[in-house]
Amino acid sequence: METNKNITTHSEHEESYKGALFSTLVFVGGTIVLFIIILLALFIARI
Repeated sequence: METNKNITTHSEHEESYKGALFSTLVFVGGTIVLFIIILLALFIARI
């Protein structure tokens, strides 16, 4: 019983890490892209 419990817990942690990695990439990547777009828009508006 304990072996199955440990495997389930390990699997849940892996899913949690994958979700955290995905959300971090989405939010950080999205923020960087949004910042670059804003800078580009300001630069184009200045010209």
